[in-house]
Amino acid sequence: MKPSDFTNFPMGSIEQKCESEVVAQNIMIILTRNGNKFRKLGWREYERERLNDNDFYDGEKPFFNTVVSHCTSANKAKLFSKAWNQKSKK
Repeated sequence: MKPSDFTNFPMGSIEQKCESEVVAQNIMIILTRNGNKFRKLGWREYERERLNDNDFYDGEKPFFNTVVSHCTSANKAKLFSKAWNQKSKK
């Protein structure tokens, strides 16, 4: 599986916060655009990509710090969100 398999909204995440789910989805979209391979995305790259999307605000950083480690592999992504886990079973 690749990040592109996890670009849907991760509703029902372990964080139970919409902001965290949005940032996790953003990370997967960025990973998809930039090679479609799992890796740990850095804050500066995230910030740059989101600025390019014209949809960034500084308040994303604490949520990024919370969720970025959940977006480093398919197995971790499946554990992060029921929606991502269900999608991977299809």
